[in-house]
Amino acid sequence: MNVEVIPFLSLNGKAAAAIAFYEKYLGANILLKKNYKEMKEMDPHFTYEEGQDHYITHSVLEIGANKLMVADETMDPSHPWQLGNSSSLCIQSKDKLVITNLYHSLVQHGKVTVLVPLKENSFSPGYAIIRDPFGIVIQLCVTMHDF
Repeated sequence: MNVEVIPFLSLNGKAAAAIAFYEKYLGANILLKKNYKEMKEMDPHFTYEEGQDHYITHSVLEIGANKLMVADETMDPSHPWQLGNSSSLCIQSKDKLVITNLYHSLVQHGKVTVLVPLKENSFSPGYAIIRDPFGIVIQLCVTMHDF
């Protein structure tokens, strides 16, 4: 079976800013990005509230060898949107310099919160946790494993 599992972030109006942040601070390459206005041009039946032209209906980013999807739409419309603390993105590399450089890139942004500073621990020669300006928790890990 040839499939991909791609993390998908629903950011309730902050997707465009998050994409720009990931592009600048994580070196993300934008493979696809469509906003509500562009979607309406493609599908006249697509509706949205006034002032949401810039909201993202779908995007695919490439960060290293991985993909991340980011949009503004709620995944479960039966519940109000809420950002939880039960998930995170984990960025790992065997190259400590890569992780160190990503960490220093991220923490230079004034609205990034360092939850665990970059340091060695029992399972990694370099591990950190940050929260980005959009509430997404990102783990940075120097891995010693082949996956």
